[in-house]
Amino acid sequence: MRHLTINFFLLCMICLLSACHPAVSPEAPDTPAPAASHTSLPTPTEPAPSPTPLPSPTAVPIILEAVVWETDPVIPILNYHRFTPNLWDETSGMVRYLGDLQADLQSFYNSGYTLISLDDLLNGNIHVPEGRRPLILTIDDAYFANQFALDEHGDVSRFSAVGAIYQFSLNHPDFGFELAMFANFGDKYYGNRFTGDWWYVEDGWQQALAETIAWGMEHHVYPYNHTYTHPPLDQLADDQIQPQLAQNDERLREYLAMAGHPEYASLLSNYVALPYGKYPAWEKGRQLLTAYQNPEGQPVRAIFAAGYEYAPAFAQPSFADGFDPMRLPRMAAIPSVLKLVNDEAQNFPSAQTCSLTLPTGSPDLKAITEAITKSIADGLCPEGVYVLEEGVFLAREGSVEPFIPGE
Repeated sequence: MRHLTINFFLLCMICLLSACHPAVSPEAPDTPAPAASHTSLPTPTEPAPSPTPLPSPTAVPIILEAVVWETDPVIPILNYHRFTPNLWDETSGMVRYLGDLQADLQSFYNSGYTLISLDDLLNGNIHVPEGRRPLILTIDDAYFANQFALDEHGDVSRFSAVGAIYQFSLNHPDFGFELAMFANFGDKYYGNRFTGDWWYVEDGWQQALAETIAWGMEHHVYPYNHTYTHPPLDQLADDQIQPQLAQNDERLREYLAMAGHPEYASLLSNYVALPYGKYPAWEKGRQLLTAYQNPEGQPVRAIFAAGYEYAPAFAQPSFADGFDPMRLPRMAAIPSVLKLVNDEAQNFPSAQTCSLTLPTGSPDLKAITEAITKSIADGLCPEGVYVLEEGVFLAREGSVEPFIPGE
C-alpha cells in the first residue's frame, strides 16, 4: 500500500512539471550558416553616361553708330560780348539784347545748327545729330554778370546770356550746350547783386565769380585766356606778352581754388583769343605768343582771332587739309553776320550716320578700321570722316586711318 502511494505521488509530480514548461517544437532541419566574407566585391553597375556638352555661346556682333562727314563740315565760330535787357543800348556787335539773343538761338536751331566745343573742333570730334551742322559760340571780355551769373539758389540766372542759352538747350536737347568764355581777370569787377534790371558789385563778388566759373565748368562752359588786361598785342612790348597770359592763368586758378575745385585746372585747354583780333607786330612777339605754356605746362594749342564783320570767314575742322590752329577765324555776332550764317546753312554739309558691324571682340582701332573698310566696300557707307566715341577715322581714297590731332 505504501508503494502505491509513492508511485501515485511521483505520477502527479510528472504531470505538474509537464504543465509548467511549454512543449518543445520539433527540431528544424539543419541550415548551413552563411560563410564569413573576407573581401567585399563590388556589385557590377552600368558605366555613368558622359555629360551632354553645352552648346557654345553664339558670338554677338558689336554695332557702332558713326557720324559720317562725306564732305568736310563748315563751322561758324561766333563771338558775342555783352548783353542787356531790352530797355536801353542799341543792339550791336558789342551789346546784344537778351531778347535778340533768344531769337538768335531759335534761328540757329531752325537752320539746323548744333553746338560743339572748342575741344571738339581741335580734336576733330564733330559729332552732331544726323542732318544737323556744327556751330561754336564764344563770349569775349568775360566775366560780366550779364554774360554769366548764378541766382540766389546757385542755378544759372535767366537774366544772363548763359542762362538764356542753357534754358534753350533744355527745351531743345539736340541743340546742345557748349560755350567758350574768353576772360580778362585783371580789368573788371563782377556784379554779384541783381537789383531791378541790372547787376551791381558788392562785397563777396570774388567768391560769387569763383562759384560761377566752377558751375560753368561743371556744365560745359569753359574759361580761356584773353590776356589779363586786354591790351592790343600789336602795341605791346614783346617781353610783356607772356606775362599778360601768365597773370590771367594764375588768377583763374585762384578763383578755382576759392570755389574749392583747384583740380578743375586740369580740364582746361590752353587757348588764346587775341584782344581786338590783333597779333603781335613782330615775328619775335608772335613766337613768344605761340610758345607760351600755361601753369600745367601745356603749350598754346590754338589762337582765335576776332572780327570779320565785313569779310566773314568760317572755320575748318582739324582733319581738313590746311587747318591752322594758330589762325582760327571768328565772326562778330552782328545782324549781318547772323543773317549770313543762317542763309548759308543749307549750303553747308550736314551729318550722316552709318552703322558699323564688328563681328566679335572689343572695338579696338584695328577692328573699327576693318569694319569701316568692309562697310564702304559693301556699299553700305560712303567714304569720308567717321566720328565715333572710340575716335575719329579718315576713310579716303581707298584707305582708312585713325585721325591723330596735331599730326
